[in-house]
This record gives sequence, structure tokens and C-alpha cells, in this order.
Amino acid sequence: MQLQTEEILCPFCKKGKIKCYYIPSFWQEKRSVTATFGGKRNLKRTREKYEVQVPCPNCGKSAKEIQKMLDEGITDTDKEKKILERLKKQGFSGEIKTKF
Repeated sequence: MQLQTEEILCPFCKKGKIKCYYIPSFWQEKRSVTATFGGKRNLKRTREKYEVQVPCPNCGKSAKEIQKMLDEGITDTDKEKKILERLKKQGFSGEIKTKF
């Protein structure tokens, strides 16, 4: 497997270019051995992955924060919006002043 260097846009500000390694998806073999049945092989496809090397030059987010965003694919504000929508569907009409 060969690592490829790519530049992607920052997922937070959508302006800064970030250097990262791109690891394409590949098939990985898992093998299990038992005493009674011998061995068994399972093939599993891995997900493609980006490994961030540098922080964003535009917004200043650290490489660790960007990596977390790329791995999870969801921001804290998205989580808050989903929670508020769910509460409104359940009939909540008040105001929330604290963050989740």
C-alpha cells in the first residue's frame, strides 16, 4: 500500500488547503483458527482514510481537530441542530441557553 500526498480543503472554513496523506480503501483478510474446525478466512473492505499532517493556515484549527472532523464527519453545531429539531418534534417550545 502506497501513501499518496494530497491537499484538501479545510472542513471548517472551506478555504484553507491542508496537506494530508490519502490511504485508499483495500481488502484486508482476517483469519481465525479453532481447534475443531481448522481455520476460517474473512475478507473485509477497509474505508478510505485521510491523515492530516498540518493545521489549517486560514482558520487556525489544529491537525487533531481536523482529523476528528474527517473521521466523524459531523460537527458540534450539527449535533445541536439535530437535538433541537428532535425536541421541537416532541413538543418542546422553550428556550435552551446552555450548550449540549
